[in-house]
Amino acid sequence: MREGGEEQAPLLSRAEALGLGRDRSGAGAAGPGPGWRHACHVLLHAPLPAGAPPPGHAVLMQLRFDGRFGFPGGLAEPGEPLEAALERELREELGPAAAALRLRPRHHRGARAWPRGGAGSDGGLVTHLYVRRLRLDELEALERGGARAPEHGLEVQGLVRVPLGVGLPAFLQNQFAGDAREQLLGALPALGVQPPPTAQDPTGAPPEPGEPLTPTPAAGEEGNEPVE
Repeated sequence: MREGGEEQAPLLSRAEALGLGRDRSGAGAAGPGPGWRHACHVLLHAPLPAGAPPPGHAVLMQLRFDGRFGFPGGLAEPGEPLEAALERELREELGPAAAALRLRPRHHRGARAWPRGGAGSDGGLVTHLYVRRLRLDELEALERGGARAPEHGLEVQGLVRVPLGVGLPAFLQNQFAGDAREQLLGALPALGVQPPPTAQDPTGAPPEPGEPLTPTPAAGEEGNEPVE
């Protein structure tokens, strides 16, 4: 449930999200349906060395220009494939180390649709979350190179590691972009992190109808797969 008792939008698969706005004949089946904008973001994580405190993962988020936390990524241009859009945004927001990062449909972990005019609307914003596992050296390269990203100091103020231990409840009291907080909470169990009980009552409001979730980027090689 969201603030004010509003139900969270149902989780959609990648195919279901891309099917929004298409007519029954299948017109436009090669890309997003008309009237819908698609914002793609990625949770980048890496396993920590043996002996590190539980849960043994580093998870990146970014501090945005508006003082809110979010994941790297941004809006796809009309006709732009989702994964290509996400890779572009990562290069702009994460810098040179993100150039080698590749996102594939298998990294997609779900999407939510936010109709512009309420339920039944023929347009609005779709927020997609991808989860990508990196090696620790790849994640550290992103952290070091972030200051050289084109959007550093503009859209992106800096990268942060999410405190997944005793600091998580305090971190969750921050303001988050759109549904980034819910995306984080939904992804944590796969990393062996159980969100604190109070985390199920989000403090942030849902995205405004049609509000874009501002961008961010990453890096990796084939074979470094996310937690399934």
